Amino acid sequence: MKFLVVLVLVLQAVYAEEDPILEGLADGDTAPPPGMDTISYKQPSLTEEEQKSHYFPDRYRCEACQIVVHNLGTDYRTAEAKIPKKKKRKVLGDIEMMETVEDVCLKEKFDKYSIQEFDGTVTFKGPAFPDRNAPGMSMGGGLWPVRYVNYCGDLFEDYSEDEVYSYYRQGNLFYELCMKKHCKGVLKDIPKPVDFKHSLTDEEQLCKDEKKCPNKSAKKEEL
Repeated sequence: MKFLVVLVLVLQAVYAEEDPILEGLADGDTAPPPGMDTISYKQPSLTEEEQKSHYFPDRYRCEACQIVVHNLGTDYRTAEAKIPKKKKRKVLGDIEMMETVEDVCLKEKFDKYSIQEFDGTVTFKGPAFPDRNAPGMSMGGGLWPVRYVNYCGDLFEDYSEDEVYSYYRQGNLFYELCMKKHCKGVLKDIPKPVDFKHSLTDEEQLCKDEKKCPNKSAKKEEL
């Protein structure tokens, strides 16, 4: 019976119009059976203004950046893996680059992410944070998908598709997009899940080592 009561409370929170909220047991509720531990779950603490906002709270933007970069880097790898082996070209073409960046901000790209507050600490969980396995109820929905999409779109406003892809190819995607901005002063090192490293083409290596980069305005040759 107690399990059903808890389940009803969870469903009410998930489908609330505002951001979902899960509260721990209220005072006066029946104590759990002896020997059974209790864990209190609740929606990560947001101010009233943050709860109504369609934009990511400033204090969580570093983690939002990690999520976007992990999604983008993963999508780049997937797109590159689809290049036929018989082709001499080992990098994405203009159309592929553009489509990858455009698609990374789609709402469904963030479906695997959730948030929880455990022992007073707000935690984002999902593929970009594989080591985060604290027990507890993870929450999503509400305005969070909208916040992810808005943050993602804003992140790429000052960059061209060529520029972002070149950061990825040189292994500097997270550093350029996040460490210089929303993760500056927050992280000392680049987290492994967003540290995309791979072999560079001779042209890319020359560009990285000697800054002898080809003219980006020139039309790329499709082989």
